[in-house]
Amino acid sequence: APLTIAVGLAVGTALSLVVLRRVLVRRGDRVHAPSAARDTGRTHPYTFRRHIIRLLQAGRRQNLRSFLALALGVLTIFAVGLHRQGFNDSAQLRQGTLGYTLWCESTVPIYHDISTLFRKENHIQALQCLRYSADEASCLNLNKVSTPTVLGVDLDALPLDEETRQAMRHGNDTVYPALVDATVLTWSLGKRLGDTLYYAADDGRRVGIRLAATLPNTIFQGNILIGRADFSRIWRGITGSEVILLRVPESDRDAVKEYMEQSLNEYGMTVTTTSERLRQFNSVTDTYLTIFMTLGGLGLLLGIMTFVIVVRKNLLLRRQEIALYRTLGFTDSRIIDMLCRENRVVPLAAIGTGVAASLLSISFGLTHVGVWLWVTAGVFVLLFVGAALYFVRRSVRRTVYSDEDKPPLSGKTKPLCQVRQSLFVR
Repeated sequence: APLTIAVGLAVGTALSLVVLRRVLVRRGDRVHAPSAARDTGRTHPYTFRRHIIRLLQAGRRQNLRSFLALALGVLTIFAVGLHRQGFNDSAQLRQGTLGYTLWCESTVPIYHDISTLFRKENHIQALQCLRYSADEASCLNLNKVSTPTVLGVDLDALPLDEETRQAMRHGNDTVYPALVDATVLTWSLGKRLGDTLYYAADDGRRVGIRLAATLPNTIFQGNILIGRADFSRIWRGITGSEVILLRVPESDRDAVKEYMEQSLNEYGMTVTTTSERLRQFNSVTDTYLTIFMTLGGLGLLLGIMTFVIVVRKNLLLRRQEIALYRTLGFTDSRIIDMLCRENRVVPLAAIGTGVAASLLSISFGLTHVGVWLWVTAGVFVLLFVGAALYFVRRSVRRTVYSDEDKPPLSGKTKPLCQVRQSLFVR
């Protein structure tokens, strides 16, 4: 509602200004740079590094705030962004679609062999599935379910590993093993592997279906899979197929899709591509990720503003030190290089820490990240680093050259830089 947005914006702005003023006026946050006359006159690398460390320690409180704000913003953006599902990578598509191209679903069971429609097309493979309709358990249904829809599938036609096939062989006449999508198991069912779901068979007896193994994020989301033979033992009256998967070449996909919808129109046939089905399932997840990415973007913006304030405040408080550097014989280029090295430590460390933490947060699913997501993440890392380096150098140059053109202080007492200069000349 507009009123809610307006009130939230006003309250947030007011609180930000109060906190910002409190931080800026606190005397403990002022930077007390150490004496530069002892270390900065030397050019030894170890001494120079020690000097930078001492300067960072002098303002460690505000440097720590800038580091944490920027690192958390980068962490949120990259962790959420890398969790988004991409469907441009062929390897990821094959894993999610199990090699099938079209998902066909009818409202009336089909009792004949679909492969007879493509007798002349040997390169088209069909997988017909029996279906016991129950609750929708995919992420499109946000409610918790107890009895999801069951599909009877020829398990030999699915690309399963040997461990999964072994798990599907352990069953008896009262408890049958089943495959379940990992997303459905965790969020829709709230179960764990080894738990049992109970259904009513055709003969009235109560049979159990044990969740024996999981599938990754696939087109079967919303259903649990059991062997076709086990399905027929439980529901003998269901012999027609309501779900059909087709494996066709990409060049023939649109033509086969149109042919299936026209030839099986009386069965209420609807045909969608498996990639589109995966996109529909992940639309809910991507919506939540978009929300978190927006919040992460606000956090990153806060981190950038904190970094900007810290750098500019640090440079403004060190104008006399810059004048002292000139008195000791340092050139402007040397002063700019030294200040750039000092002020870029915190942003580069924050960006590196945020990216490393985001990679650690998705370490279990690095192989599921698409190539284009990696490319996009790499581009953003380069942009962040380049922007931080550019801002630091630009701010330092403006401060150094503005101080050079600044008129000398007036009064009876000579400024510190003039005293040092006279002593240096003598």
